[in-house]
Amino acid sequence: MLRVGINWFLSAAVFVFAFGGQALAQTASNCKETDPNQFFALINAQVQSYIAPLDRNGNNLLSENEIFIQKSRHYFAEFKDFPSITISMERFASVTENNPTALENFESKITVLGPNCSKLNMYRSRLVGSFPAPFEEIMELVELGLRTENEAIIQFSTTQLTPQEIQFEKLIAILSNDLALDENVVNAMISQSLRSQFLPQGGKIALNSMSEMALLGFSSMGGLVDSKVGQIYVFIPKSVNGINNLQETAVLTSDARLYNIAGFDHGIASKVLSRLGVRTTVVHVSEIATKKFGNCKIDLAGRWMQVVSGKKVRSCPFMELVQVMLKERSYIGTYDYKFQAVVFDEITKILESKNM
Repeated sequence: MLRVGINWFLSAAVFVFAFGGQALAQTASNCKETDPNQFFALINAQVQSYIAPLDRNGNNLLSENEIFIQKSRHYFAEFKDFPSITISMERFASVTENNPTALENFESKITVLGPNCSKLNMYRSRLVGSFPAPFEEIMELVELGLRTENEAIIQFSTTQLTPQEIQFEKLIAILSNDLALDENVVNAMISQSLRSQFLPQGGKIALNSMSEMALLGFSSMGGLVDSKVGQIYVFIPKSVNGINNLQETAVLTSDARLYNIAGFDHGIASKVLSRLGVRTTVVHVSEIATKKFGNCKIDLAGRWMQVVSGKKVRSCPFMELVQVMLKERSYIGTYDYKFQAVVFDEITKILESKNM
């Protein structure tokens, strides 16, 4: 009985392994384009050309739509004995770069590899279908479309793809890296109406707003954030005099995580994050008190001044000291606490919930 059980288990394991291996092989196969030689054999095949019917004066007897339908039927019949071909998005972009209708006669035989190895059909030189896709892949497709001036790819990637959900950590990573984003790509993902709402006179996107506007594009395309973070607190100095221009922004989440974000445009970010279900509270800071590293205040001239062991320095490491102040809870009793007590009390509850 034991031997029978072992044999059955081994047989099942072999079957599962073989089936899994076959599935992986099929997936890998689905993600590859057909041998390019078959593609070139198809597009260079000698077949009977379609000639639209004309009257005695050389004018078309059919409408543009009727001509397209007739032509499609004609080439469907001409290429019926040819094998179906799958090409990469890059090859599609290359072939149609200077001639958007270059593959129109072959639409019954050619599919294009899209996100997640999906095979896209074409109709009238447009890519057909709606799919979920990673946000990075969508931006790569937009960049490809812009680089090759391929309107079909731009339209497909900006209107027919829905970004997959991202984790909050990924959202922070996007916000922290303006330099990794292409302004032209971000512009292509945002409608003119949204631009006018978020930018003065719908103008140029500032570098420190690039990531926030990219997330606006993500949101407008139906993207969601998969996170338990329902609110963040952003600590902003009331004056920037005496603070390094490259100073990062301190951010506290509702689950007690602290982040430093470079080039953070809190004005735009507040609106965008609200669209994504993350409330943003801006905490304006004019005084920082710490037990270990002294205090920072804004002097009468409106410049930050740090006092450490009785010595005064006309500058302040704002972000670093804000984080220390939060961990020490030493904001209680500061000038800002008096006027934002409700907010700071909520912050205290968050910090205490994680024993920070």
